[in-house]
Amino acid sequence: MNEFPKIVQDYWYSIDWNVEEIWKLDLPTTEIPVRDLEWHLDVPIWPDGETRYRLTPRQVLADPSRYVAEAKRIDDASMAYPIDVFFNRDRLMILDGVHRLAKAWRQNRKSMRARLVPEGAVRKIGTIGAIRA
Repeated sequence: MNEFPKIVQDYWYSIDWNVEEIWKLDLPTTEIPVRDLEWHLDVPIWPDGETRYRLTPRQVLADPSRYVAEAKRIDDASMAYPIDVFFNRDRLMILDGVHRLAKAWRQNRKSMRARLVPEGAVRKIGTIGAIRA
């Protein structure tokens, strides 16, 4: 039995990457509309207790007193840093920064700073180093 929701399989498990290596890249920043990233808010990317891939950012935003740990991570997210995104399957996917996206959405921001990571960089620094089909 597969433990990952389909959207997580299709996006997050379609590639391998090392976030610390992403941070080391010297990339320009740009403003990206929050609406282009909003789909992440409905992806069960966070754990709920011991169960992985169960909780969506939108659930945390709707009931922060129930999901205290993730709500605190949203509150503590520093907007001083841009998020890192990558075009995966014809849409922008966040490699690092979902908590910052949730904070931007909660603050009603129209855009946020982002670094667009080129596919070649993801291939080069990925833990396996290749985008999987």
